[in-house]
Amino acid sequence: MMRVEYDEVVQTERLKSPISAPHLERANGFAVRLEDQWFWFSGLEAAYTFGRAGRMSIQVRSWDLVEAATEARFDNTLGRDVFTLYVVDEEGIHRDADTDRKLIRRFADGVNLRSSHWNP
Repeated sequence: MMRVEYDEVVQTERLKSPISAPHLERANGFAVRLEDQWFWFSGLEAAYTFGRAGRMSIQVRSWDLVEAATEARFDNTLGRDVFTLYVVDEEGIHRDADTDRKLIRRFADGVNLRSSHWNP
């Protein structure tokens, strides 16, 4: 998968429906912000584990986990795909020790060592 630098990050109250069309791709999931860099995931378990592990780096002082949608659409004026991350404007996903253990365990139990996919 290629690294996506978002052209814009948009705060929203709720996510639009996913869509797959020739001119537009939108998928709902979760986003993790490590410092000022956003990363999108389709599953909560992978997003949480990534954020928690990232926070353990001395280079990361803060992280956020929120519901989000990633969108790619072709812009005729720019002549390229434009990438947008829609972030639900709220407190984020609740994090505590019990949630931490459950999400990380579910992530580990679903890891497929031969693939980048996760099997819930």
